[in-house]
Amino acid sequence: MPHLPQNGLRVPSNIKFVPTANVLDYGEDLALHLTTVGLSEKSITFSSSALTRSTTDSGQPLDAIPHVYSSTDTGLILHEGDDTTFNENYVFESDMPAVIYKVSINVCMGLSVSAYSSGNFNLGNLIATITSQGASTNNIYTNTFASGATTTTATGVTLHWFTVDIVEPFRVFPNQPVTINLTLDSTLGSGTSQQGLVTVAPFVKTAVMKSFAESAIIFHVHADLSHADDIFRYNMNRVSNLGQ
Repeated sequence: MPHLPQNGLRVPSNIKFVPTANVLDYGEDLALHLTTVGLSEKSITFSSSALTRSTTDSGQPLDAIPHVYSSTDTGLILHEGDDTTFNENYVFESDMPAVIYKVSINVCMGLSVSAYSSGNFNLGNLIATITSQGASTNNIYTNTFASGATTTTATGVTLHWFTVDIVEPFRVFPNQPVTINLTLDSTLGSGTSQQGLVTVAPFVKTAVMKSFAESAIIFHVHADLSHADDIFRYNMNRVSNLGQ
Protein backbone atom coordinates (compact mmCIF):
# COMPACT_ATOMS: atom_id res chain seq x y z
CA MET A 1 0.00 0.00 0.00
CA PRO A 2 1.26 3.53 -0.62
CA HIS A 3 2.20 5.77 2.25
CA LEU A 4 0.11 8.77 3.09
CA PRO A 5 0.79 11.69 0.80
CA GLN A 6 4.01 13.57 1.51
CA ASN A 7 4.23 17.04 0.05
CA GLY A 8 1.20 16.17 -2.07
CA LEU A 9 2.78 13.01 -3.56
CA ARG A 10 2.18 9.38 -2.78
CA VAL A 11 5.40 7.42 -2.31
CA PRO A 12 5.90 3.65 -2.71
CA SER A 13 5.67 1.52 0.38
CA ASN A 14 8.87 0.05 1.69
CA ILE A 15 6.99 -2.99 2.93
CA LYS A 16 8.89 -6.09 1.86
CA PHE A 17 7.60 -9.48 0.82
CA VAL A 18 9.07 -12.98 0.60
CA PRO A 19 8.13 -15.19 -2.37
CA THR A 20 6.74 -18.56 -1.31
CA ALA A 21 5.71 -21.76 -3.03
CA ASN A 22 2.38 -23.53 -2.72
CA VAL A 23 3.28 -27.07 -1.70
CA LEU A 24 -0.31 -28.16 -2.33
CA ASP A 25 0.39 -27.86 -6.06
CA TYR A 26 3.38 -30.18 -5.97
CA GLY A 27 1.57 -33.53 -6.08
CA GLU A 28 1.06 -35.17 -9.46
CA ASP A 29 0.18 -38.58 -10.85
CA LEU A 30 2.89 -38.98 -13.45
CA ALA A 31 2.06 -41.68 -16.01
CA LEU A 32 5.13 -43.18 -17.66
CA HIS A 33 4.06 -45.09 -20.74
CA LEU A 34 6.00 -48.29 -21.37
CA THR A 35 7.26 -48.02 -24.91
CA THR A 36 9.70 -50.70 -25.91
CA VAL A 37 11.62 -50.26 -29.18
CA GLY A 38 13.51 -53.01 -30.93
CA LEU A 39 11.61 -56.07 -29.70
CA SER A 40 9.93 -58.69 -31.87
CA GLU A 41 6.18 -58.38 -32.49
CA LYS A 42 3.54 -61.07 -32.23
CA SER A 43 0.07 -60.21 -33.56
CA ILE A 44 -2.82 -61.31 -31.32
CA THR A 45 -6.62 -61.22 -31.39
CA PHE A 46 -8.18 -59.94 -28.17
CA SER A 47 -11.59 -61.61 -28.57
CA SER A 48 -10.05 -65.10 -28.74
CA SER A 49 -7.59 -64.55 -25.85
CA ALA A 50 -7.97 -65.61 -22.24
CA LEU A 51 -8.05 -62.29 -20.32
CA THR A 52 -7.65 -61.81 -16.57
CA ARG A 53 -6.81 -58.96 -14.20
CA SER A 54 -5.33 -58.50 -10.74
CA THR A 55 -7.85 -57.69 -7.99
CA THR A 56 -7.59 -55.77 -4.73
CA ASP A 57 -9.29 -57.48 -1.78
CA SER A 58 -11.34 -59.39 -4.36
CA GLY A 59 -12.51 -56.10 -5.88
CA GLN A 60 -11.71 -54.27 -9.10
CA PRO A 61 -8.82 -51.82 -8.54
CA LEU A 62 -9.36 -48.18 -9.47
CA ASP A 63 -6.63 -45.87 -10.71
CA ALA A 64 -6.03 -43.00 -13.12
CA ILE A 65 -4.89 -45.21 -15.98
CA PRO A 66 -4.47 -43.47 -19.36
CA HIS A 67 -6.99 -44.92 -21.81
CA VAL A 68 -8.64 -44.55 -25.20
CA TYR A 69 -11.74 -46.02 -26.84
CA SER A 70 -11.68 -48.29 -29.88
CA SER A 71 -13.44 -51.24 -31.49
CA THR A 72 -10.24 -52.83 -32.80
CA ASP A 73 -9.76 -56.53 -32.08
CA THR A 74 -6.05 -56.90 -32.78
CA GLY A 75 -2.91 -56.03 -30.86
CA LEU A 76 0.73 -56.94 -30.36
CA ILE A 77 2.85 -58.76 -27.84
CA LEU A 78 6.31 -57.22 -27.78
CA HIS A 79 8.72 -60.04 -26.95
CA GLU A 80 12.43 -60.88 -26.93
CA GLY A 81 12.22 -63.93 -29.19
CA ASP A 82 10.64 -67.38 -29.23
CA ASP A 83 10.78 -69.19 -25.88
CA THR A 84 12.74 -66.29 -24.36
CA THR A 85 12.08 -64.69 -20.97
CA PHE A 86 10.79 -61.13 -21.09
CA ASN A 87 13.27 -59.03 -19.08
CA GLU A 88 13.29 -55.28 -19.72
CA ASN A 89 14.57 -52.16 -17.94
CA TYR A 90 12.71 -48.85 -17.99
CA VAL A 91 14.68 -45.80 -16.82
CA PHE A 92 13.31 -42.59 -15.29
CA GLU A 93 15.51 -39.47 -15.00
CA SER A 94 14.25 -36.86 -12.54
CA ASP A 95 15.15 -33.22 -13.16
CA MET A 96 14.70 -32.26 -9.49
CA PRO A 97 14.72 -33.78 -6.02
CA ALA A 98 11.33 -35.37 -5.42
CA VAL A 99 9.51 -37.89 -3.25
CA ILE A 100 7.59 -40.70 -4.91
CA TYR A 101 4.89 -41.78 -2.48
CA LYS A 102 3.27 -44.49 -4.58
CA VAL A 103 4.22 -46.53 -7.63
CA SER A 104 1.29 -48.02 -9.55
CA ILE A 105 2.13 -50.82 -11.94
CA ASN A 106 -0.57 -51.11 -14.60
CA VAL A 107 0.79 -53.38 -17.32
CA CYS A 108 -0.73 -56.00 -19.58
CA MET A 109 1.48 -59.03 -20.14
CA GLY A 110 0.84 -61.76 -22.67
CA LEU A 111 1.84 -65.31 -23.49
CA SER A 112 1.19 -66.71 -26.94
CA VAL A 113 1.61 -70.44 -27.59
CA SER A 114 2.00 -70.52 -31.35
CA ALA A 115 2.98 -74.23 -31.59
CA TYR A 116 2.12 -76.83 -28.94
CA SER A 117 3.77 -80.22 -28.47
CA SER A 118 3.34 -81.19 -24.81
CA GLY A 119 3.44 -79.97 -21.23
CA ASN A 120 1.97 -76.95 -19.48
CA PHE A 121 2.21 -73.30 -20.45
CA ASN A 122 1.38 -70.58 -17.93
CA LEU A 123 1.92 -66.82 -18.01
CA GLY A 124 3.08 -67.04 -14.41
CA ASN A 125 4.42 -64.16 -12.34
CA LEU A 126 5.68 -60.63 -12.85
CA ILE A 127 8.84 -59.72 -10.93
CA ALA A 128 9.20 -55.96 -10.41
CA THR A 129 12.48 -54.47 -9.18
CA ILE A 130 13.12 -50.76 -8.59
CA THR A 131 16.69 -49.51 -8.19
CA SER A 132 18.42 -46.13 -8.24
CA GLN A 133 21.92 -45.43 -9.53
CA GLY A 134 24.16 -43.03 -7.63
CA ALA A 135 27.66 -43.77 -6.43
CA SER A 136 26.39 -47.35 -6.21
CA THR A 137 23.20 -49.21 -7.10
CA ASN A 138 20.55 -48.90 -4.41
CA ASN A 139 17.78 -51.50 -4.30
CA ILE A 140 14.54 -49.67 -3.50
CA TYR A 141 11.94 -52.39 -3.96
CA THR A 142 11.45 -55.88 -5.34
CA ASN A 143 8.44 -58.17 -5.32
CA THR A 144 6.78 -60.97 -7.26
CA PHE A 145 3.15 -60.65 -8.36
CA ALA A 146 1.17 -63.72 -9.40
CA SER A 147 -1.08 -63.50 -12.43
CA GLY A 148 -3.53 -66.22 -11.52
CA ALA A 149 -3.73 -67.05 -15.23
CA THR A 150 -4.93 -70.53 -16.11
CA THR A 151 -2.59 -73.17 -17.46
CA THR A 152 -2.98 -74.00 -21.15
CA THR A 153 -2.16 -77.22 -22.99
CA ALA A 154 -2.88 -76.01 -26.50
CA THR A 155 -2.13 -73.12 -28.81
CA GLY A 156 -3.64 -69.80 -27.85
CA VAL A 157 -3.06 -66.45 -26.15
CA THR A 158 -3.23 -65.61 -22.45
CA LEU A 159 -3.34 -61.97 -21.30
CA HIS A 160 -3.21 -60.61 -17.78
CA TRP A 161 -3.43 -57.05 -16.45
CA PHE A 162 -1.06 -56.65 -13.52
CA THR A 163 -2.59 -53.78 -11.52
CA VAL A 164 -0.74 -53.30 -8.25
CA ASP A 165 0.12 -50.38 -5.96
CA ILE A 166 3.47 -50.06 -4.20
CA VAL A 167 3.10 -47.62 -1.29
CA GLU A 168 6.71 -47.36 -0.12
CA PRO A 169 7.90 -43.74 -0.45
CA PHE A 170 11.41 -43.05 -1.73
CA ARG A 171 13.34 -40.02 -2.94
CA VAL A 172 14.74 -39.38 -6.40
CA PHE A 173 17.48 -36.96 -7.40
CA PRO A 174 18.89 -35.45 -10.59
CA ASN A 175 21.63 -37.53 -12.22
CA GLN A 176 20.57 -40.59 -10.21
CA PRO A 177 18.32 -42.49 -12.62
CA VAL A 178 15.65 -44.85 -11.33
CA THR A 179 15.41 -48.18 -13.13
CA ILE A 180 12.28 -50.32 -13.10
CA ASN A 181 12.93 -53.88 -14.23
CA LEU A 182 9.99 -56.02 -15.31
CA THR A 183 10.63 -59.73 -15.69
CA LEU A 184 8.13 -62.47 -16.50
CA ASP A 185 8.51 -65.79 -14.72
CA SER A 186 6.51 -68.07 -16.99
CA THR A 187 6.11 -71.82 -17.21
CA LEU A 188 6.88 -73.17 -20.68
CA GLY A 189 6.12 -76.65 -21.96
CA SER A 190 7.36 -78.15 -25.20
CA GLY A 191 6.49 -76.04 -28.22
CA THR A 192 6.97 -72.47 -29.42
CA SER A 193 5.83 -69.46 -27.42
CA GLN A 194 6.26 -65.71 -27.13
CA GLN A 195 5.93 -63.80 -23.86
CA GLY A 196 6.04 -60.07 -23.36
CA LEU A 197 4.36 -56.69 -23.04
CA VAL A 198 1.09 -55.58 -24.62
CA THR A 199 1.43 -51.79 -24.70
CA VAL A 200 -2.30 -51.10 -25.26
CA ALA A 201 -5.00 -53.59 -24.29
CA PRO A 202 -8.67 -53.75 -23.25
CA PHE A 203 -10.34 -55.09 -20.12
CA VAL A 204 -13.18 -56.56 -22.19
CA LYS A 205 -12.56 -59.16 -24.92
CA THR A 206 -15.62 -58.74 -27.14
CA ALA A 207 -14.91 -56.95 -30.43
CA VAL A 208 -17.08 -53.88 -29.74
CA MET A 209 -16.38 -50.26 -28.81
CA LYS A 210 -14.60 -50.44 -25.45
CA SER A 211 -11.93 -48.86 -23.28
CA PHE A 212 -8.27 -49.63 -23.98
CA ALA A 213 -5.69 -48.78 -21.34
CA GLU A 214 -2.00 -48.12 -21.85
CA SER A 215 0.55 -50.22 -20.05
CA ALA A 216 2.18 -47.70 -17.74
CA ILE A 217 4.06 -47.09 -14.53
CA ILE A 218 2.41 -44.27 -12.58
CA PHE A 219 4.30 -42.28 -9.95
CA HIS A 220 2.42 -40.25 -7.37
CA VAL A 221 5.20 -37.71 -6.95
CA HIS A 222 5.76 -34.54 -4.95
CA ALA A 223 8.65 -32.18 -5.61
CA ASP A 224 10.96 -32.25 -2.62
CA LEU A 225 11.00 -29.09 -0.53
CA SER A 226 14.74 -28.92 -1.09
CA HIS A 227 13.83 -27.92 -4.64
CA ALA A 228 12.72 -24.63 -3.08
CA ASP A 229 15.50 -24.33 -0.50
CA ASP A 230 16.17 -20.69 -1.16
CA ILE A 231 12.53 -19.89 -0.51
CA PHE A 232 11.74 -22.11 2.43
CA ARG A 233 15.03 -21.44 4.20
CA TYR A 234 14.70 -17.72 3.51
CA ASN A 235 18.14 -17.60 1.92
CA MET A 236 17.04 -14.73 -0.29
CA ASN A 237 17.19 -11.01 0.08
CA ARG A 238 13.78 -9.57 0.74
CA VAL A 239 12.59 -7.35 -2.06
CA SER A 240 9.93 -4.73 -2.29
CA ASN A 241 7.26 -4.52 -4.93
CA LEU A 242 9.24 -1.84 -6.69
CA GLY A 243 12.66 -3.39 -6.25
CA GLN A 244 13.82 -1.15 -3.40
